[in-house]
Amino acid sequence: MPILGTEPTEYFLARCAPCVRPVRGDSPALRCPECGQQLKGDRLYAVTRDASCDGRCMSAVGPSCACSCGGANHGAAWSVGGGVPTVTTEETETALRAYRARVAQEEEKRRKRAQAQAAAARRAFEQWSTGREDVIAYLRETDLEQASDFVFDMSRLVRQFQPLTERQEAAVRRCMEYDRRRAAYAEQRAREAAEAQPVPTGQAITVEGEIIYAKCEEHYFGRGGTTDKMLVKGDGGWKVWSTVPAGLKRVGRAAPDDDFWGIKGKRVRFVADVTAAEDDKTFGRAKRPRSVKVLAGEKLS
Repeated sequence: MPILGTEPTEYFLARCAPCVRPVRGDSPALRCPECGQQLKGDRLYAVTRDASCDGRCMSAVGPSCACSCGGANHGAAWSVGGGVPTVTTEETETALRAYRARVAQEEEKRRKRAQAQAAAARRAFEQWSTGREDVIAYLRETDLEQASDFVFDMSRLVRQFQPLTERQEAAVRRCMEYDRRRAAYAEQRAREAAEAQPVPTGQAITVEGEIIYAKCEEHYFGRGGTTDKMLVKGDGGWKVWSTVPAGLKRVGRAAPDDDFWGIKGKRVRFVADVTAAEDDKTFGRAKRPRSVKVLAGEKLS
């Protein structure tokens, strides 16, 4: 950005990042003399003041000149395509070495400053991590492709050695508890499935067991309407999916997708025609359930 009160000149300055060198010319379309890369130059703005012009002006890299040359010598050490006749190759090479040394020094300062900041952040993280090893292990070991957006973001923070807030940590612990319960449930289901016996099949089979799930299914095709369904688990570990017999009363249902808490958990006995699933002999489907009787729990009328 030009200094207030300056006037535009016919010169342009640009910097080639790969070669670490400035370039000056009389057109905004400049080309690096070392690598040939096309560069876009900034117009040089200058103001004439009662100040002597020295090497600092000749090797300047910014687009604003405030010395007595009025921009004529500003950045002249980097001239290409016409340039300034008074500037020698030796002067350009000397200025370029000084410029590159200054850039390297600035980069080294930035690197050390970044290292110091990273070390301080790492110390703060290590201090915070004491007593939270389980949270850190959970976030670092979680499969990020399967994780929720929240867990993904928290894992990214921990991997970058950034402490979590109290609310973030509490939320992560809730996720840990949920995953623990889900894993325990999956393990229990797998164990029950491995120990389950084949479901009894045939016509007029007596089914006896506990109602572990019940719902109202909506019919989106055909006649429409709804059908009440229940899942009964027998003592052998097998399960039967059946229509709720007319002898069982639905209790406490607030919406079609809610479980029927009035019959869930009850032990019942009924007669039905049962067929086993093709891919799971421990699971059956019952048709025409009848002669239902409640064996345990409150009597359902």
